[in-house]
Amino acid sequence: MSREALLVAHTGYEDNMRTAEHVARQLAAAGVSLRVLAEEAEGLGPALPITVVDAGPRAADGAEIVLVLGGDGTLLRGAEMARPAGVPILGVNLGRVGFLAESDRDGLDAAVAAWWPATTPSTSG
Repeated sequence: MSREALLVAHTGYEDNMRTAEHVARQLAAAGVSLRVLAEEAEGLGPALPITVVDAGPRAADGAEIVLVLGGDGTLLRGAEMARPAGVPILGVNLGRVGFLAESDRDGLDAAVAAWWPATTPSTSG
């Protein structure tokens, strides 16, 4: 079964886009298909395997989760898309406040790995 996620990111800061690219690469390497909103896709690297979708109530249809990278405003925007599809949200605070997010930038890799264990970086020794 193919796994799929919708990525919603606050694109107003270059650092946020680098973080979104990092997550997109992690998920692609783990075999997770990634949907990205049309207005956010332009800021991501062109070589990333993404499906561009329009923002709206059907954006998360078929996804198993909405992964939100940003502050509380971005999380609320992601929630508007997750609700009609009945899928959970994983919020990672990249903003200043972040009361609604489950994780922050420092915990990003662990939060993503909790959903997709195949994204955990291997440690060979």
